[in-house]
Amino acid sequence: MDLAAYLSFCFVMSFTPGPNNLMSLAQSRERTFRGALPFLLGLHVSLFSMCTVIYLFIHALEDILPLMDLPLRILGALYLVYLTVRLFMKNGRKKTKTIDSKRLFFSALLLNWTNVKVALFMMVGYTSFLLPGGGGPVWTFLLGMVMNLMCSAANFTWALGGSLLDRFFKAHEKPVSLMIASLLLYSAVKILFPSLF
Repeated sequence: MDLAAYLSFCFVMSFTPGPNNLMSLAQSRERTFRGALPFLLGLHVSLFSMCTVIYLFIHALEDILPLMDLPLRILGALYLVYLTVRLFMKNGRKKTKTIDSKRLFFSALLLNWTNVKVALFMMVGYTSFLLPGGGGPVWTFLLGMVMNLMCSAANFTWALGGSLLDRFFKAHEKPVSLMIASLLLYSAVKILFPSLF
């Protein structure tokens, strides 16, 4: 296996803007970095569980993914539209003092499990890099966890960026919210119609 190619693939797929990274940034802006930790933990737990499920059932998933593809795309796109609407409804409000950590955690779980980009990223990682590499099941699983750790690192980085740049974002609230909403809607369209752009 070409480890450099695999790590490059993981880095690019993890750190480019997508629903998880954009929502990490938005949660950190709204709730501070510390307040966004339940959301980030929810993403991490769901990434770990998704990576494990895909590892355990990769061959079965290859067969049923075409059947699950359209419903997952529709569900993922609808959830992104919902998040976009919520982003605009919160525009101009002050940060909430009481944070329902469980709700934030589970919203991250839902976001990630409906995020087709993450599922496809992990499936491609396993089928294109790890399984053909022939390193044995333990090595394959450990290298698969690199995808999980890179995604989590990306989410934390985007959240930290949102927290550090909060003063700038507050000064330009409308354009920043419009940009994040546009990127979320672009992600929703891209999920529904992957060959459109």
